[in-house]
Amino acid sequence: MTAWDLGHIITDYINQKGDTVSHKKLQKLLYYVEAWHLVNFGQPILDEDFQAWVHGPVIPELYHELKDFGFNNLEVVNEEEETVDEAIKAIIQKNGIEADKIEFIKSVLDNYGSLTSFDLELLTHSEKPWLEARGNCAPHERCTNVISKGNMQAFYSQL
Repeated sequence: MTAWDLGHIITDYINQKGDTVSHKKLQKLLYYVEAWHLVNFGQPILDEDFQAWVHGPVIPELYHELKDFGFNNLEVVNEEEETVDEAIKAIIQKNGIEADKIEFIKSVLDNYGSLTSFDLELLTHSEKPWLEARGNCAPHERCTNVISKGNMQAFYSQL
């Protein structure tokens, strides 16, 4: 599944719960869904890799697609379907996501979705996968090192 597709599902779910999702927050929520999916299912849910950027894990391709939003909140927009519900159903069908995976994604979002983007950034900064990927990079130094999915799985399996 692409980060773009999962991002639509995440944004819709968080919006329905009465919270908002900024571009920065979406990146971190995607990271935690990926991390816990690796732990629970033994394989990634996302096609893309995260990099250890200054403000936490980022999928560069998604960043470039959404960077024009800046700090504004995201909403699910779809030109092909009439409603957001129809758009999400189309994404689920396209990716062949089973009901148990949707429930799993929702459970991760129930744990992390109410946190702010800054809270999520601080959390990722305190955890081994991001720290190891940063290596010797200074705190505000640009870094494009990939956060290993193996390291993510190992770290979160211990929690």
